[in-house]
Amino acid sequence: MQKSRKNTEQRILRAVETLLRDQGFSEVGINSIARTAGCDKVLIYRYFGGFEGLLERFAGEHTLWWDAREIMPDETPETRQMSLPEFLEALLKRHIAAVRALPLAQEIMAWEMSASNTLTRALNRTRSEQGMLLVKLVRRRFDNPSIDIGGILGIFGAAVNYLVIRTRHQQSEYATEEWWRLEQTISSLLQCQAQSKGGNHP
Repeated sequence: MQKSRKNTEQRILRAVETLLRDQGFSEVGINSIARTAGCDKVLIYRYFGGFEGLLERFAGEHTLWWDAREIMPDETPETRQMSLPEFLEALLKRHIAAVRALPLAQEIMAWEMSASNTLTRALNRTRSEQGMLLVKLVRRRFDNPSIDIGGILGIFGAAVNYLVIRTRHQQSEYATEEWWRLEQTISSLLQCQAQSKGGNHP
């Protein structure tokens, strides 16, 4: 009985992932999950306590966001010579690559724009925690600079998140150009910051 229940729970959890990744958040519901998992929807209530309980379990078993320590540029002779704006540019490029490689996070962020549920709140909480840790790591790396690290990363991070939501189903040249333009804008603005502050090397 326990083995059968565990197998069914895993089928249900995989169904959530499949629907979210392949069909989008709008298709994620009790009936579609049960149909995809090949089980009676009553089992979702029995095993998870309902839709919210299922989303909570799903959030606990999946990587929803990047880890701040993995986003930080690697310590190399080159990065050690970077000014703070140069370092932030490298960091933001890693952020872009990481978010574009997280299809589940992209769909949950899109879901977050129109609804609040256990899964969207879990992603928001994880994103906030890792964001604050990232700011702390950068400030420590540059000995508490006067520049508002959180503000800079917050503004550019929001732009990245918006674009990744909007282009998550696109593979067009236009989408590629938009990403190129965003990276160029980030680079240009951070260079302006460096010139106005005179660098800010470690």
